[in-house]
Amino acid sequence: MVDTPTVKVLTGLTVQEFEAEMQLMTQALGLSCGSCHARGNFASDANPRKLAARRMIEMTKTVNAQFFPDYKPLEGQSHLGRVTCFTCHQGDSRPKTQQ
Repeated sequence: MVDTPTVKVLTGLTVQEFEAEMQLMTQALGLSCGSCHARGNFASDANPRKLAARRMIEMTKTVNAQFFPDYKPLEGQSHLGRVTCFTCHQGDSRPKTQQ
């Protein structure tokens, strides 16, 4: 399990699940790891984007717990739940807005 003191919101995942979740996030946001993580120190909270990402993950976890409590992801799907980063971002660093 990835439950180190530096992992704040994606706890309870295996290392493989954690890494897969990170990959899904980079795809959903159209960004690279270095967009949110400080170079050479992934545990650092120095980058404000990492703190924003953490708040967004907490938001999706709350939405999923409230509206989709029984959701079980299939292999390759996000462990966050039915609502993920991709739901709003769709491959862009800024969330899509309704027109």
